[in-house]
Amino acid sequence: MKNKHLLGIAIALLFFAACKKDNPITEPPAIEKEDPLEYAKDSISYSIDGITYKLSDFSSFSGASNRQPYSKVDSIVNNGYYISGIKDSVLYSRIYGIYTDGQKVDVIFIKTYSKASMVQSVILRPKDVMDLFTVGTRNYALDYGRDNIQNGVAISLYGGFNTFSSQSFRTPLLSPEAQKNSKFEIISLKKLKSGTSILEAKFNATVYNEENVSKKLENGYLRLVMSKYDSIL
Repeated sequence: MKNKHLLGIAIALLFFAACKKDNPITEPPAIEKEDPLEYAKDSISYSIDGITYKLSDFSSFSGASNRQPYSKVDSIVNNGYYISGIKDSVLYSRIYGIYTDGQKVDVIFIKTYSKASMVQSVILRPKDVMDLFTVGTRNYALDYGRDNIQNGVAISLYGGFNTFSSQSFRTPLLSPEAQKNSKFEIISLKKLKSGTSILEAKFNATVYNEENVSKKLENGYLRLVMSKYDSIL
């Protein structure tokens, strides 16, 4: 009887194994968690005289522009300025304007490209717009909108305070020492599955108005959420 009992157990086990092989247990598909960064907003924060300012916006991309690099005044006729510069190149810039409660900060990324290396969209743009945003430090372009020689970044605050010189050729440029102790560094550039890119940067800077009054921006942080569709400009 004992042998018959053991044989019965063995047959049952073999039957169970055969059924399991024919009908394997399927695990439910893993639910992929959505990246919370997909819902992040553009934001910027900094301190002036110990007071912290924070601004955020859902989409701060304001536009892109082409400017004449190495601009110089050839002549002035009836208060009109005739400007010349390097003809085979373009200074390309992208502007991100973050606006909250009547306060606005523009952050501008700037680089000169040869026309041959660019593509024609609404304006001339680099073949790879993300070339502007590689991780690393950037200089402050002191002559942005004026001589347009320097690559880098520029910051403009509400109230007429900027990291760069007045755009009027009637006023002198800021001294090269104007941003001596300043720094702008892109610390992270992450591409999400949707194609959106998240940029993070840290910075400090000195901003000036037309009367050369200055303010120091400290402990600056910037986050930009850049849609893949923005790169058509």
